[in-house]
Amino acid sequence: MNTINTTFETRFDLFFKKFTNLLMIDGKKIKASKILFNTLLILKKRIKKDLEKKNQKEISFQIDKFGTNFTLLRLIAQALENITPSLEVRKVRVAGSTYLVPAVISKKKQETLALKWLLESAKKRQKSSKGDFSHCLADEILDASRKLGQARQKRDELHRLAQMNRAYVRYRWW
Repeated sequence: MNTINTTFETRFDLFFKKFTNLLMIDGKKIKASKILFNTLLILKKRIKKDLEKKNQKEISFQIDKFGTNFTLLRLIAQALENITPSLEVRKVRVAGSTYLVPAVISKKKQETLALKWLLESAKKRQKSSKGDFSHCLADEILDASRKLGQARQKRDELHRLAQMNRAYVRYRWW
């Protein structure tokens, strides 16, 4: 049990470092950390509010036993799992024609793409709503955990494109 918790904590520690580095602009890491921290606080408040609304014994037991931090981490893990792509499409030129060839991508690249898409969709949401970036990022994480939002649409679009071009898998040589 203890090794599972340390592995779980290590995994999320690496996630937060990577997310902070992707969020950072012009080397302002402290500002990126504050944005991420504010996003986590917003998510935590929304989780508490949702759980109070539901007012179920099962959920309240879960909060008492594990705390809202565990629920928050599970929400983030679910959101990332929902927007993580498993395939990519690469352009390959064969005999003067260019084909879109689907290929499996590594776990590290999957996570990086998911985080980049999450940030990109939060930036688009901020431009349209003129709100605080932390709130937009929290909204996008919640949408991703429910299999909604722009990041999920981007993943589905990529998978649909790979599905349509599956006949060209034979041109893959890497």
